Amino acid sequence: MKTLPLLIFLLLIVASAAAVTITERPDTIGNGQPMYITIQDLPESASFSLLVESSSVVEPGSEFRFQMSQFVMPFSLRKSSVTATLSGTSQNTLEVMKESTIVTVSGKSVDGHFSTTKTYDITRGTYDYFRLSGTSLPTSRSISAQLQVTGTKQGPDDSEISFVVEGLTTGSITTAVVVDGRQVLYKTIPVGGSPPSRGGPSTSGSSPSTTAPPPEQWTTFTSADGQVSITLSQAGSVGFLKVPADHVTPGMKVISGPYSLVPQNTTYLPKATLQFQIPPGTHLGGLAVASLTGDTWTPLGSKFENSTMSATIGSSGTYALLGPDATPATTVPTTTITTTVPTTTAPSTTVPPTKTGLEPFTLIFAIGTGCAVMLVKKR
Repeated sequence: MKTLPLLIFLLLIVASAAAVTITERPDTIGNGQPMYITIQDLPESASFSLLVESSSVVEPGSEFRFQMSQFVMPFSLRKSSVTATLSGTSQNTLEVMKESTIVTVSGKSVDGHFSTTKTYDITRGTYDYFRLSGTSLPTSRSISAQLQVTGTKQGPDDSEISFVVEGLTTGSITTAVVVDGRQVLYKTIPVGGSPPSRGGPSTSGSSPSTTAPPPEQWTTFTSADGQVSITLSQAGSVGFLKVPADHVTPGMKVISGPYSLVPQNTTYLPKATLQFQIPPGTHLGGLAVASLTGDTWTPLGSKFENSTMSATIGSSGTYALLGPDATPATTVPTTTITTTVPTTTAPSTTVPPTKTGLEPFTLIFAIGTGCAVMLVKKR
């Protein structure tokens, strides 16, 4: 009889998670128009991951600018991390503004990618804007920007995230939300009346794929940070949502990832190849691509080739590159990022206590450092 209360408790947890509803509107958007992400019945202390990715058409070697104005974050995220990435660029400038203070972050790309991860407690509120600008690569005809925010939700169960799109005349925006490990939203919409850049249909759910195009139509999708890619014969697109590294097998550590592939609940027929870049200086002994099922990481048959480790997978899920915990790892080289915080003309007399120098701008810095999931498609 002692098991009955436990079963009821577990059923209540499942029912609570299943009740979450998240929708995005409109189905198309133009420059200067607002976008809304409506959230209903999001439980307190739920694990919440938001990924927003924008893709826009540019001229090679040209200046670009993209801005999201009046960004409303209706709840806080605790124990949160922010990953922001730009792809297809050589130079990057990120500006965020709240009230009368502007924060500027700039840096150079490495192999066309600019990425940064920060740990912050993200507070609720309305932010004036976040702006991304810089120069595209001489070979680039598109720019992608990704924002991913993951943390523990604190605030109202029913709310709405909103912002106004500015500076993006053509391209697409993809939005993905995962709550307690379950995909609640995945949708791609065209910007400026153009079709989604990756050719995939817009969807707010996920369904298994039972058919595949001919083998010659193999396509590669790469994460916005350039660290993992998947090659498959599959209609639609695949996105990479970085998630917390939980339940790692004792004696092992995460070398790269973990990444959750979206849309979830998708079968790859024929099977796909998932490939991780191995960070320079990493000891190769014991490295393996692993999949997460429940709370257990399972190493997959993996192949080393040209500084990469790959494995064959049959479905979407959560994957990481794991290695022995006792093996010293070399830190991945990063770009130099300079941060400036211009003050207002009026003298400041009071400085509220913060956990970090950018605490008042945690969300806007996150948003400013990338609006969204880069899905790079190569044929």
